[in-house]
Amino acid sequence: MLSWLIVIGTCLLIVLIFFIFNIFDTASNRKKLPPFYSGWIPWLGCALEFGKNPLRFINLMGHKLGPVYTLKVAGERMTFLTDAKDFHNFFQSTDVDFQKAVQSSVQKIASVTEEAFFKNHTKIHDTVKGRLSFHKLPPFCETLHSKFKEHLVGIKNQITIKNGCEFEAELNDLVRSTMYKSIMDNLFGDGVLPTHDEAAFKEFEKNFLIFDEQFEYAARLPKIFLREWTKSKNWLLQMFTRVTKQCMQTIPADVESRSLLQTLLAVIDDDFSPNWSMMMLWASLANAIPITFWTLCMIYQHQRVLEKVQSEVRQVLKENEKCDESTLALMPYTRQCILEAIRLRSPGIFTRRVIKEFRVKGYNIPVGDLLMVSPFWAHRNSQQFPDPEEFKPMVCIARNAYLCQPVC
Repeated sequence: MLSWLIVIGTCLLIVLIFFIFNIFDTASNRKKLPPFYSGWIPWLGCALEFGKNPLRFINLMGHKLGPVYTLKVAGERMTFLTDAKDFHNFFQSTDVDFQKAVQSSVQKIASVTEEAFFKNHTKIHDTVKGRLSFHKLPPFCETLHSKFKEHLVGIKNQITIKNGCEFEAELNDLVRSTMYKSIMDNLFGDGVLPTHDEAAFKEFEKNFLIFDEQFEYAARLPKIFLREWTKSKNWLLQMFTRVTKQCMQTIPADVESRSLLQTLLAVIDDDFSPNWSMMMLWASLANAIPITFWTLCMIYQHQRVLEKVQSEVRQVLKENEKCDESTLALMPYTRQCILEAIRLRSPGIFTRRVIKEFRVKGYNIPVGDLLMVSPFWAHRNSQQFPDPEEFKPMVCIARNAYLCQPVC
């Protein structure tokens, strides 16, 4: 009887030891994960707090939780890296993947299936990147310069003179009307998109602005909450259905004489040509136009900067002289103004999907997490950028220049 008690007692002791060890082991593993904030709403997590003001919220959480932390937002684990010293884990690591981070968003926004996305994305990226490589840019720059000049002269001629004074124009409207038409003609072909008919262009502009302004919401929210956006998206898709059908029939045999749209269509062999074309249009317009506006806005707000830029431009450019990369290289101060505007008006968040667990600052970042960095806040680090909220064109120099470069 005693022997059985010893056996049972020994078994219970072993089970208890394993149970306690498992508890401590689990706790130890949990400690390896970054600090976690999930909010209080099931599945949504802290989505409502995050959605009110994402940039302010992630900065607040960074101060509260530390340089590496995880948020639960609408069913997703989002792990943020806030120390620029850790950004190599985002931009250079093979443990994270861009395509897997954006695939579901592209499916929601552009209605491109998962199969079509992974089939075409790398091919499209490499083709477009090759077509716009540095040594192939001169013809695009020459055409773009010509188009900018054409549209600016047209706008100038439309300014109404009253009582000897010119009416003021909204800077954002001026930038959009000049750059939209120029870029669309340059990359998609002259007149392929509605740039020559002013009424048709205004309708396009209205729908594209709605599509662009609600783009981020469309990546997350159900369509039922985005009826106006869905209507504009369908309008753009219908336009590109007509355009791509016509362009497919007129693709030149000479690769170098093709427009960027024709180059894209030549490598796509599925039914999603209009969808990919719409996304290429968005990528062409959604980044360049805002940063052009902010660069001009900041220059005009600082009289000394404006005078210095004007002086540099006058010295380098002569009347009717063409502007290319070699010309821009002679205007370093103007370039610094552009870099400084990029620093101050950087995208709020970049994202990757973790495909292999890795460690950063002693924390394990698990597979499946969305890994996030915020250029917006990285560019406001006072240790790197003194007076980070101030527009100081010469701040992006030496060791800080890499932080100011566009990375997407």
